Amino acid sequence: AVVSTQSGHYGRDNQMKEFPIVLTKMVHLEELSLIHNQISNVPEDIIQMRSLEKLHLDNNVLTELPQYVTLQLPQLRALTLENNRFKDSPDRSSYSSDTLASRKKFFFKIGVTDNSLAQN
Repeated sequence: AVVSTQSGHYGRDNQMKEFPIVLTKMVHLEELSLIHNQISNVPEDIIQMRSLEKLHLDNNVLTELPQYVTLQLPQLRALTLENNRFKDSPDRSSYSSDTLASRKKFFFKIGVTDNSLAQN
């Protein structure tokens, strides 16, 4: 199952300010795209989404990425974070633990030039 705020079902540029907690109850969801919103944080409740394989959070206002996003979602294979407002670059080494190393083809994408880091 896929939920996308960019699909015809939800439309694009919803300007949601919060991660919809109700989605964390969808424990069998495999792909979630919440791009083009105003989401500023990822709630810890996301760890309930044990089947999540792809998470797209591009074009939001995230300033940090909690480690539980990658370390406690066992099926996560793709994470995209372009065009956010990270104050510090997410430390890829902290996401390169044995947990992630055991996952084949883990895709982690963040474009520093598309984040506020480039303006410092």
